[in-house]
Amino acid sequence: MGAVAGGIAGAVVFAALAGLGSLLSSRVGNPIPVIVLAVAGIYGGWLLGVIVFGAIRGGNEGERG
Repeated sequence: MGAVAGGIAGAVVFAALAGLGSLLSSRVGNPIPVIVLAVAGIYGGWLLGVIVFGAIRGGNEGERG
């Protein structure tokens, strides 16, 4: 459950930033915004995916001593 939610959240962030880069690239006529925002989308998607996965999975409450 947590891995699926994290993957979906990461994919949404990546798609949003890559789409923004594509839109910006068509306005300026340069492919650099697509590359920069796609890389930022990969990192942001991974980061949000890890956060969502950890939040759904929960902490290690039983392992505290």
